[in-house]
Amino acid sequence: MSAPLLRLDTVSRAYGARRVVDEVSLDLHPGARHALIGPNGAGKSTLLHLIAGTLRPTSGRIHYAGHDIHRWPAHRRARAGIARTWQHPTLARPLTVVQNVLLAVPGQHMAVLRERPRASAAALDALAQVGLAEHAQWPTSQLSYGDQRRLEVAVALAAQPRLLLLDEPSAGLATTEVARLVELIRALPTDIAVLLVDHNLDVVSAVADTVTVLHHGRHLTTGTPSDVRAHPDVRRVYLAEADHTDHVPTTPGAANGPSAAVPPVLRVRNLRAGHHGAPVLTGVALDVQAGRVSAVVGRNGAGKTTLINTIAGLHPALSGTEIVLNDRLVTGLSARRRCRAGIGLVPQGRRLFAGLTVAEHLALPRPHPGRPRTVTARQILDLFPALAERRHHRPHQLSGGEQQMLALARALLAGPQVLLLDEPSEGLAPAIVGQLAAIITGLAATGSAVLLAEQNLALALDIAHDVAVLDRGTLALHAPAADLRADPARLHDVLAVPTGST
Repeated sequence: MSAPLLRLDTVSRAYGARRVVDEVSLDLHPGARHALIGPNGAGKSTLLHLIAGTLRPTSGRIHYAGHDIHRWPAHRRARAGIARTWQHPTLARPLTVVQNVLLAVPGQHMAVLRERPRASAAALDALAQVGLAEHAQWPTSQLSYGDQRRLEVAVALAAQPRLLLLDEPSAGLATTEVARLVELIRALPTDIAVLLVDHNLDVVSAVADTVTVLHHGRHLTTGTPSDVRAHPDVRRVYLAEADHTDHVPTTPGAANGPSAAVPPVLRVRNLRAGHHGAPVLTGVALDVQAGRVSAVVGRNGAGKTTLINTIAGLHPALSGTEIVLNDRLVTGLSARRRCRAGIGLVPQGRRLFAGLTVAEHLALPRPHPGRPRTVTARQILDLFPALAERRHHRPHQLSGGEQQMLALARALLAGPQVLLLDEPSEGLAPAIVGQLAAIITGLAATGSAVLLAEQNLALALDIAHDVAVLDRGTLALHAPAADLRADPARLHDVLAVPTGST
């Protein structure tokens, strides 16, 4: 067997007394397809940071292509052939699709984005590999979320890597997009080694030859996908959690449709919005009532995030749009004033402040003086005990699940009357999704109005009272969740994707 391309020798990363990665050793050979799995907080993304050089190990050694690189900066590792994607897309949105890829082509300077023939050909080749060549001149901001994921892979491939690190590439993707992602990874050149982190075990089984399981920062086991699934400790700490959360607690009364007798807290009429002159949403109408969860689902690119951001005031509405909160027209208000009026937002990607600790995040929100705070910081820490243990940590020191808890806690402390949630389950392990579902249903039970945009159809159907389906900028279907659970073919017909758990 050839020498390992990558060797981790008892690598650790600690924050104070807490070891996020605890003496992990791993060998990765040229052309390998290796996956890392484990619950949120297991240290998976941190391990990718250590390999890529965006974090330094506290102890241990990292060897790559025969060199000890544990002290090399990230840019030197990138030039040596280590490329990566991120847990959430990190693209240069003001640039076009091809310009994003050009930045990664060897020899291309960031200050010079004019298309030199050789660099342009390399960029277009990378885009062709991921099926985005026809969108080369599009503004990156106009791509759907799934296409942004593919663009990140193209950027990584343009760097001509020997080692490709993929961090949660399937998170937030619809079933059809996940299938395309699997095909893309399978079609990668065989001389590229791939280290994949993903919670979707079907993706892991489809693309990985070897799987390593981490738990509380430590190596638990390594083997084939089938061996790992059968391992009793893996089933106890990871797979059993997935079984447990297959049955998410349903909101009391979720079988009922919207109640005409209860006036909506949030009323949206004729919502119109677009990007760069192109219409994205046309004539959307929604009511969100106190004590209920309303879900919006749809394929990536259907406009779910645009809808949430337009209601929150982060994206401009076009003329004719009416957004009414408690009989007050808020369409013309800024995002800050809408927040003070009672609209809370947990955005896709969390958008936490990198330089602030957990405690500092929780000290920021201030509800409107005329509206009492529904929860205190102490109650938040009781609701999210993991945050209580991480009060002095910054976002990059938290797991994905802990970051999602912090984003939700920050929104709740502002005392919202309507809570907007944009893809809250993205990148979360099954057990954390179960906890999130229980929190959302609990909020509704105490009288909050919740509008949820979610790619995970199983979660949306289980916790929502009613479900609206966005398709090509309009509401193609709006029905009680119980009716759609009883007749899943209705969703299938609109979405043209399987309606099982994603």
